Amino acid sequence: MTIAKLKDTELYYDEYGSGFPFLIMHGGLGIDHTYLHPTLDPLGDIFKLIFYDHRGHGRSGRPPINTIIFEKLADDANELRKILGYDKLGVIGNSAGGYVALNYAIRHPSHISYLILIDTAPAFDYMEELMKNVQNKNPTPDLIETLNAPVDPTIEGFRNQFKILQPLYFYEFTPQVEEMCNRVIDKMIVNPEVAALNNILMLKYNVISKLSKIEVPTLILVGKDDFVCPPSQAQRMHDSIPNSELYIFEKCGHYPFYEAPDEFFRVLHNWFKKVHLELKGY
Repeated sequence: MTIAKLKDTELYYDEYGSGFPFLIMHGGLGIDHTYLHPTLDPLGDIFKLIFYDHRGHGRSGRPPINTIIFEKLADDANELRKILGYDKLGVIGNSAGGYVALNYAIRHPSHISYLILIDTAPAFDYMEELMKNVQNKNPTPDLIETLNAPVDPTIEGFRNQFKILQPLYFYEFTPQVEEMCNRVIDKMIVNPEVAALNNILMLKYNVISKLSKIEVPTLILVGKDDFVCPPSQAQRMHDSIPNSELYIFEKCGHYPFYEAPDEFFRVLHNWFKKVHLELKGY
């Protein structure tokens, strides 16, 4: 277990692969990086992947709950960068991890070289569209009840809620996918208290006016059937981030690395090889 000691907490991290260093920012809130590692390990042939748990998450420290805000999580990532000895690195953020990644790119522009955003959003101001997306999936009454319920304060209760909601996150929720989801969720170290912060932090989250300040090469990936971070939000980011590319996965939901892994890794490899060569002036 590798621990980085920050000023007011500790971050658990795990490194994999070789190549250009990338911080991997997991989603949530309230879960850990388990669903991304070893899932993203095929990128280890071109990236040095630095998986870590945000403060209050997974195996990281448990500082005061009021210190868990997206800006602070971005600053934590920058502290981790310093500890690891990198002047610049790349950043990958999925879902709410994308909120942290965008804040990192905005708050620490001199310490980022590449930005990869996977099914995320620049603000949480599209609830009407989100609920329409939910209804389009013909949700069961149990799913709707869980979606509208407060976060269960117990670990097993929250874990069960997360399992119930999984059909929303996939284009096709087969028995095989359900088994995979349950297996991954059972391995997670979850924190219901932090998960409950979503209802507060989402209302405050909005970086749209600052996106134009992001100058590094940016790849924006989204599943066409993502109900929570839909293509409309990927388009907003693409329209505002000057040096960005947008790729939409057909027949895919919130996790393209699960539903379309071959296409996902091909797109990402090709993009990085192209922009990395351009950045080097080759």
